[in-house]
Amino acid sequence: MLLPRVTILKNLTPDNAVLHGLRLGHGPIPLLLIPGAGDGKATARHARLPLALYLRPRLNTFTITYLSRRDPLPAHWRMEDHARDYLHALDQLGWMGGIVECNSGGGPIGQQLAALRPDLVRGLVLSVTMHRTAPETRAVLTRWLTQLDRREWRDFNWDSIEKTFRPATVAKYRPLRPLLGFSRLRDPMRLRRVLEGLLDIDQRDVLPRITCETLVIGGADDQVIPAYIQREMAGLIPHATLKLYGGYGHGNDQENPDYLRQLTAFSRDVMNSGAGRTANATTVRETS
Repeated sequence: MLLPRVTILKNLTPDNAVLHGLRLGHGPIPLLLIPGAGDGKATARHARLPLALYLRPRLNTFTITYLSRRDPLPAHWRMEDHARDYLHALDQLGWMGGIVECNSGGGPIGQQLAALRPDLVRGLVLSVTMHRTAPETRAVLTRWLTQLDRREWRDFNWDSIEKTFRPATVAKYRPLRPLLGFSRLRDPMRLRRVLEGLLDIDQRDVLPRITCETLVIGGADDQVIPAYIQREMAGLIPHATLKLYGGYGHGNDQENPDYLRQLTAFSRDVMNSGAGRTANATTVRETS
């Protein structure tokens, strides 16, 4: 199987920190992809091969711009700070607007982008993400931070797998569990700061300012970001559709074959709608 062509982007932030990105695909729909906390493990530059393989099914439909967070990542960097970094990078790249897809810990950044620059975000996809930190989420993040501090690599990696995937998928990983202790991080402090930045989020005041069509999509059995948070998030965005899938959890976007179908259908509808908005009120539609 041939790998897709990947262009490595190296954008400087306003204060000359590095912000790496990738551009790949040749489809008609421009899509900005904001990664979750996994970006703390490996930036776009270091993860370009697995990302290219994962995104391969999208490349005929989308032209994808994938942007990591700045590197190095300062302590106490807020979602507003991340969003302004992204806006600076997008200006440098000449981004004229399109679909913004945000996964997990990337969701609050995308919410800020949509509120700050509605001209650049025609449609927003909030995948297995949140607008505020639930007690359940804070407990998971605190556990992961403790494992990082103790350098408990195997426990950290295994706990991440168990909290993300369905039991059938977890069972496939089980034979590899003894090897997970050898999978160490390139920069543990970077991941620590990404996770710390998610411990105390509350953007309930931001969501009503999002004017674009929004798809909130996730798993009803999410162990990291509970379903009630995703429902609440959709209810606070004026033009949102909610789709939660029973039997799927925090890895819904990776495991659920309907995810790409929904992303593609939503993106086409938005880009073909002129103003990029078709609904006049929040639609709650849960899919089991």
